[in-house]
Amino acid sequence: MGRRSRSWKPELDEDGQLCDMDVSGWIRAEFRSAEFGDKRLTDRLVQLGDELGSSPAESIPAACGDWASTKATYRFCDNDSVDPNEVLSAHKQQQQSRVSRSDELLIVSDTTELVFPRHPSKEGLGDIGNSEMDLEGVKLHSTIGINPRTHRMTGVIDQQALIEDQQAGEKYDANGKAEPIQLDNEHEKWSRGDRQARDWLADDIRPLFIHDRGADSFAFYEEVTGEMESAGFIVRANQNRRIWTDDGEPEKLFDWSSDLAEQGRKTIEIQQGGGREARTVELSIATGTCELRAPRNNPEQEGSIEANVVRVDEVGENDDPIQWVLLTTESVEEFEETLTLIDYYGLRWRIEDWHKVLKSGCNIEERQLQTWERMEVLLSMYSVIAWKVLELRELARGDSSVSPAVLLSEAECTILETKFPELSDQDGKSYAVSVAKLGGYLDRGSDPPPGWETMWKGLQKLRMWAEGYELGAE
Repeated sequence: MGRRSRSWKPELDEDGQLCDMDVSGWIRAEFRSAEFGDKRLTDRLVQLGDELGSSPAESIPAACGDWASTKATYRFCDNDSVDPNEVLSAHKQQQQSRVSRSDELLIVSDTTELVFPRHPSKEGLGDIGNSEMDLEGVKLHSTIGINPRTHRMTGVIDQQALIEDQQAGEKYDANGKAEPIQLDNEHEKWSRGDRQARDWLADDIRPLFIHDRGADSFAFYEEVTGEMESAGFIVRANQNRRIWTDDGEPEKLFDWSSDLAEQGRKTIEIQQGGGREARTVELSIATGTCELRAPRNNPEQEGSIEANVVRVDEVGENDDPIQWVLLTTESVEEFEETLTLIDYYGLRWRIEDWHKVLKSGCNIEERQLQTWERMEVLLSMYSVIAWKVLELRELARGDSSVSPAVLLSEAECTILETKFPELSDQDGKSYAVSVAKLGGYLDRGSDPPPGWETMWKGLQKLRMWAEGYELGAE
């Protein structure tokens, strides 16, 4: 029996964000401008967004509902006219409305590995193991946008599926249905993603690149400050690189920054997770300015680049203390400015959350298409779905003034009010937390906010009940 069709009308909040709780409808909007040269293929993509977005964790047959739809999905991924780059291009076009009201966008990139344990014979994979472990898969380097005011992820801006042949010493971007693109070095993936973001953004929107230690290279700093007008960066230093101090003295970055005068302190709450216990942390924050010197081992690079430095050290004793040295183009003159930069760097973890959703919430590594070329089409769709699944988590962490009617259908609100009578006259955040409770969230005073997985489980249960309620009403 086929999946019951869903009616959907997009509803936007004041920031241009889609508010409707039906994830399949959200995804439908992201795909409808795709151009494959055949409107039937675009229609099929929209339908797939509806089916796969309704059940992201399910297998393709379970999500599609019948064999005819399942077979059509496989044919779609195998169609030479369907380029994953165009799938993401449609998503980026829709994303424009979410960034158009901002004058700045945080650009975050990171790499994750995809392996396929249930389908190891998949063709077209590369080497991702080491001398001790022979492992095949793909390194996925993605670039996302984050609104600096709302801290919401705007979507996926760039995606590189990196295939490596370690024996031949080659690495390339599979690049969908187009010709693969060779990469000359490890840092090139960062600059490619950043350039895509800069070229995609309107001229009046400033990109601020927020990267972890993998992006720490002199070439990156040269490109951002020299070739990208008005762009900036916040990067966690990986190398104890050579610098010139304000006094013109030669120093090493980590050694010099450890002696900087403290600008102030900040207390933050570290949430439980990943084997880490929840704790309250006091941070000592110091700032300074230096010049990053060109590395000795590259004769093509010379001179120096001025950068501000933010040194963050956890106060007290801990087995794994927080310690960051951040390099930035942004002002650190006032303590409030420095705190904003630290908050921005903390938003870099949003992309790691998105990776978790892609793997655990959408089960991308469980998909059993025969070749990577087909898989990359499926990946482009699930990358957008994973973005919207992650948004569910924000519903229970957001502005309490949001109306529940913005978050939920009438049937869903009725069911929640029956299950939780105390919801009467409450705000949208309370309803979102109630959705999380259906997914197993305990809502104790000591509990952290609900995560995306709990929200998603609750929403799935609520949807099932709402469909039964609506069928009964008919």
